[in-house]
Amino acid sequence: MAESAILTIAGIIITVLQTVIIFILTNMKTDIADIWKRVDNHYHVVECSNADCRGLKTGNVIIPGGAE
Repeated sequence: MAESAILTIAGIIITVLQTVIIFILTNMKTDIADIWKRVDNHYHVVECSNADCRGLKTGNVIIPGGAE
């Protein structure tokens, strides 16, 4: 009888922890998507024929087309 109660309580605790973890991961996924949306919308186009300037990054601004 006591073993059954302990397993039931442990099952409830594990279920609650799983729910919390899933909630946290879902929020993180949304936050990461929002960050990438902001990063992808803020850039400067650099016209350069020199291969050295294609991989440039300026501060927090990512220049698109840097990797070929």
